[in-house]
Amino acid sequence: MGDYVQYFNNLIATINDIPNKLMGLLSVIQAPIQHLTNTLIVTNILLGLLVLTSIANVYMLWRNGQKRH
Repeated sequence: MGDYVQYFNNLIATINDIPNKLMGLLSVIQAPIQHLTNTLIVTNILLGLLVLTSIANVYMLWRNGQKRH
């Protein structure tokens, strides 16, 4: 019976330690992510320009198709 109690005590201690380990992992991951913020902004701007260019291209193709009929 003592083995089961010790096992459950160890299990509870491990479960209680999980938030501390996750916070440590989050702090390690957070520093590089902060440096990527400017890169992410530039990437989003370029992606937006790509979408606008694609929409303009589809519109021009549609307009040229309308003129030929």
